[in-house]
Amino acid sequence: MLQNLDIPATGTLIISNRLPVKIERKKSKLKFTASEGGLATGLGSFYKENGSWWIGWPGIIPKNESEEKLIREELKKLNLIPVFLTEAEIKGYYEGFSNAILWPLCHYRPSYVELKQDYWLSYTEANRKFAEAALPFIEENTNVWVHDYQLMLVPNYIREQKESCSIGYFHHIPFPPIELFKMLPWREELLMGLMGSDLIGFHTYENVDNFLDSSSGILNLPTNINQLKINGRKVLVDVFPMGIDYEKYKNQAITPETRNYATHVKSLYKNQKIILSVDRLDYSKGILQRLTSFEIMLNNHPELIGKIVLYMLIVPSRDQVGQYKKLRNEIDRKVGNINAVHGKPGWQPIAYFYDSLPFDVLSALYSAADVCWITSLYDGMNLVSKEFIASKQDSTGVLVISEFAGASKELSDALIINPYAVQRTSRTLYEAITMPVEEQDERLKSSQEIVSKFTVHHWVNLFMQRLSEVKNTQRDELARKVREMVEAEIKSSYAKSSNRLILLDYDGTLVGFNKNADKATPTQQVYDVLDQLSKDPKNHISIISGRKYSNLDKWFSERPYYLIAEHGIWSNFPNKEWHLVPGLSNSWKADIHEILQRFTDRTPGSSIEEKSYSLAWHYRKVEKAFGIRQAQELLQELRHLNQVLDLQIINGDRVIEIKSKLINKGKAAINIVDQIKPDFILCIGDDATDEDMFISLPDTSITIKVGDKQSHAKYYVENHEEVLRLLDSLSK
Repeated sequence: MLQNLDIPATGTLIISNRLPVKIERKKSKLKFTASEGGLATGLGSFYKENGSWWIGWPGIIPKNESEEKLIREELKKLNLIPVFLTEAEIKGYYEGFSNAILWPLCHYRPSYVELKQDYWLSYTEANRKFAEAALPFIEENTNVWVHDYQLMLVPNYIREQKESCSIGYFHHIPFPPIELFKMLPWREELLMGLMGSDLIGFHTYENVDNFLDSSSGILNLPTNINQLKINGRKVLVDVFPMGIDYEKYKNQAITPETRNYATHVKSLYKNQKIILSVDRLDYSKGILQRLTSFEIMLNNHPELIGKIVLYMLIVPSRDQVGQYKKLRNEIDRKVGNINAVHGKPGWQPIAYFYDSLPFDVLSALYSAADVCWITSLYDGMNLVSKEFIASKQDSTGVLVISEFAGASKELSDALIINPYAVQRTSRTLYEAITMPVEEQDERLKSSQEIVSKFTVHHWVNLFMQRLSEVKNTQRDELARKVREMVEAEIKSSYAKSSNRLILLDYDGTLVGFNKNADKATPTQQVYDVLDQLSKDPKNHISIISGRKYSNLDKWFSERPYYLIAEHGIWSNFPNKEWHLVPGLSNSWKADIHEILQRFTDRTPGSSIEEKSYSLAWHYRKVEKAFGIRQAQELLQELRHLNQVLDLQIINGDRVIEIKSKLINKGKAAINIVDQIKPDFILCIGDDATDEDMFISLPDTSITIKVGDKQSHAKYYVENHEEVLRLLDSLSK
């Protein structure tokens, strides 16, 4: 491994399966040429302009050490760092796990998935190899950007060695729904691999939602809109639709060479509308469905015979793999059959090419085509659609695109199809062929505005900007976290004071979350820590909870703490005798109980808890996604009714509680403060009801939120274990 590469202090290290270079042996010499298309085109200019580096497989296995050294030296000149893979690694990691497991699963083809343990072992080894190759090039301010499904474990491998570095990951293919992703025996490991990232990007919202569902459902990670939390570190998951180099395609399309070749193509198909499709050989592209729709259109519109041609370009890909070999044979057969049935002397309905074309020839095809037809059954983005739009500088044209291609979410002025609905697709294709020129122009111009704005450069800049924002947010949150320095300040204030008040929530603060609320009883550690604190005559300890007073009385009545139950409705302050806040009414309960009962009857696992002057609807035991949806619907109904009843509705941790507005934890806390007049206040809580305390208490109070959700508290800790450790440290 070559070291000391003079890496800029703020550079970006790109890591992908393939380097943006093609290496060929020509007459015993190596020929190096830049790759075209996809990621290579998208990031090529970015990494060169920013003095950054790119790590990946160079696409060749060196014959010997001398050739390997030569490749390293030549690639170094291009800021490229090779990771050499053996034939066994290529077979197991790339052809095996990446393309025989992840690719079909992510493209909704579970029956094609080959769940082989050997593939997994090869995948982990190869991912570690990429990560280890990257480590020497990562400085303190280096941004690491990992790309695609072949390297899902790399972010966490790097995080383990470079804890504070900035890591982004982009997933270029679809991400499957949780029901499919759960098929994988290694689902937890793959998700944890991505959790090493600070920012995870997808092309569409659907993919973001699928990923968040899997992360929360499989790893049980807390989610907040589009954020996840892992080991105290926030991970942002967001949408970044990839664009193309618009100017490159636009400028190529207007060159004399391209114009001439486009004219030549049109002359080959004189007086015919050219329908262009460009795909890699893959079952996700809907090629057979496309051919079926095309045949239906020919049958329904015999007047089109001799007046249209489907120019179908398929780029070779994995054609030695069984599924792909079978697909190619089916395509060959279907094309041959359509041409035989519908063709006539001098004309064939389908011009079929199994080849890859240079950029200038492809540009001419885009320019010459009247229709670009994309029938993806599932596609992360599909840049062909955007390349076609950018290339239409001298003529107009119509884009027909599958609703399952990511680009369709942006290009709303295209004709959107469901490729599985072959009859309907044939009618849409006919609409495209016969569309008036004025409408074509209008639709094309709208699409060009989008494609010209949201270019690949915009995509790169937006992703890197968001990555920087995430790291800044993490640093700000770290300043709020109770770590050594903050803890020392708290202990110093504690030591200097002589009349202390310690206000503690119960569930989620002193004990952890339990699906069965009755089982969340105090541990011996809780008793030990609080007993030790209460031995100091300077300390007044109050547990202030939403629990029933009977629960708190059962657990703590023999101990010298003040107890406040049901958010302040019941209290044993100041004489340790339970009493109710006066002036409360339960007249509202019947109406609310009826609503809660209705939701309980249709939500298995939910339950109603009735307290003295409040009602709570618990959904701890309900399947997570279903519970959240039901809770949202319940909140909507309650808020509508609350315009009349004027109650307080609390959206807590898997519970919705309804109570009188006359009392809350904040008012209860202030009542104690006014009478005790402490010179030190420590208040710790974990949910929405504790915010009333954080807001109401004097500014000099030390307020701590359990969990780093948005809060009025000054500081936060991760969990109840950290609360107990902090309280224990005060008594020592």
